[in-house]
Parts: sequence; structure tokens; C-alpha cells
Amino acid sequence: MCAPELTSKVASLEKTKLSSETKLAKEDEWLAKFDFEAFSEEVRTLGKKLEAEQGPADVAHLNKMIMWSNGCAAVGLLTMGFGVNPISIIGLSLYTFSRWTMIAHHTCHGGYEKCHPNKSRWSRFKFGLGSLWRRFNDWFDWMMPEAWNVEHNNRHHYNLSEITDPDLVEQNLAFLRTMPIPLFLKYVIVGFFMMTWKWFYYA
Repeated sequence: MCAPELTSKVASLEKTKLSSETKLAKEDEWLAKFDFEAFSEEVRTLGKKLEAEQGPADVAHLNKMIMWSNGCAAVGLLTMGFGVNPISIIGLSLYTFSRWTMIAHHTCHGGYEKCHPNKSRWSRFKFGLGSLWRRFNDWFDWMMPEAWNVEHNNRHHYNLSEITDPDLVEQNLAFLRTMPIPLFLKYVIVGFFMMTWKWFYYA
């Protein structure tokens, strides 16, 4: 589901610096006065500051998130014997979602590599990888960590909200908006994607 690479024309436009002669749309006129170099330096400085502040508090927060995530999994699994019920559904849903968005996401970005003492697990190069046991304990989801690391960490974050961003939903579903079919069928297709997007998109 990755968008095609930039064409030479688009790539050349990206490298063009703004000048006094550059014609900008009214909503983009602020760009002509924006100090890109100063902004970049401020972001780098902030990054270094936040990185230096990482420590035991971050590890404690991670452990707390793991505890809550595992707790939700336990509640969901232990109540499955009562048949289809909202407690099991909510528990397993919160476990899956928190494992992805609060634990796997941050770890796969390398967020704990410089502060967590267990380097053999909490590393972007090892989390959820290497064995079924690691996969089960770290990130038991439909998405493959390897696929996530390529699609999200690289393709998405290096092309945020651009046409080549594979997570640009409005671009990904452009075909559906223009498809000459009844609106009802479009909702059916969206419903299908809602139930299968992890398999269809990431796996």
C-alpha cells in the first residue's frame, strides 16, 4: 500500500527554495517570512534536551503501561468463557490497542534504547522479532513488526501528509470517492476495510 516514489518533477520542486519571486497561495504566504533554518535548529535543540532528560521515570512509565495492557488482556481472556460479552471485547480491544499505540509504537521508534537497562528486548531492532515467543510477549497482533518498521517509521514519517505518505487516508481512498457506485456500497466497502485493514494494509 505504499505510494509511488516521487517523480523527478516533484523532487525538483521540493528542492526549490522560496524566493521573493515565488508565487504562493494566500493561505501559504506566511512561508515567505518563515525562518526554516532557525526552526530546524530549535527542533534539533529540543530533541537533544528531551533525549538528555530520559531516564528511570520513562522506564517506570513503560512498565506501568505494560501492567495495564496485560491486565486488560487477562480480564478479556478470563471472561471469554461467559460467551460473547462486552467485558471480554473491551478488555481484549484495550490490550491490543495499548500494545500497539503505547508500547510497540514508542519502542519501534527507539524511544527506550538509551534509557532501558534491558537492551536485548527494548530495542527497535529486537522488539517482537526473532522468535514466536518474542512476538507473542512483545506485540501479538496481526501486523508484522518488520512491515510496521518499514511502512510507518520510514515511509510515513519521512513523507508526513505528503502525497507519498502511505498513511494519507484521503489519498488512499480517492478511488472510492470517485467510484461510480451507490453511496450504500461505498459504506459497505469502508466497513470491509474497517474489519480487515490490519491484514490488508500492514501484514
